[in-house]
Amino acid sequence: MRLKLLIYTAIVVAEIACGYAGFWQGVYLFKPLIMLSLLFWTRDYLKTYPWLWIGMWFGLGGDIFLMIRGKDLFVAGLGSFLVMQICYIIAFSKTLTPDGKAALRTSWRRLTLPFAIYGLSFLAILYQPITGNTSTKGLWMPVVVYSVCLCSMGVAAAFRKGSVNYNSYSWVLAGAVLFILSDSTIALNKFLQHLDIASLLVMTTYGAAQWLIVWGIFKR
Repeated sequence: MRLKLLIYTAIVVAEIACGYAGFWQGVYLFKPLIMLSLLFWTRDYLKTYPWLWIGMWFGLGGDIFLMIRGKDLFVAGLGSFLVMQICYIIAFSKTLTPDGKAALRTSWRRLTLPFAIYGLSFLAILYQPITGNTSTKGLWMPVVVYSVCLCSMGVAAAFRKGSVNYNSYSWVLAGAVLFILSDSTIALNKFLQHLDIASLLVMTTYGAAQWLIVWGIFKR
């Protein structure tokens, strides 16, 4: 596992470095390798965690769409990641146990509330920048749908409490939160304010998120 983490970290760092250096051939090489490496190492997930593994392929598709320069493939990338989020939600729900589901009857509101507050607040911040610009107002509904699905993925990760062991629960939940932060940074950078460190923030949180989710499921 340590060797895999070292290789994975090197891939993520190389992608970030190539991006800041303007070496786009390197970005085209290393960015797909982030998910390809995880897919290669978790080939058995096709049988044990099929929804997660399928979702990872759509995550790879989203990475490819968003890295292509010269074309605005934001909607295509958004759609690919949307499918990935749905697959992850299903994968998380498959790990729930009868005892865990019973516990959710009293705890689901408390677990849902932080993600609901964050999602509504974030959409409130983005509403005017997106709808007030003629070139982006058509993206408002896709962004709303994706944001709801993204936060639902976080809720689904939180709902695993009581169904899996602490390590699996904490890894997957941390990954889900980091994924939300990564996508939030993309949206802020695109619609609200350009951030010089956006690429660094997006890729470090995204890389960590995928690693924690993919291996956190295994730890249950």
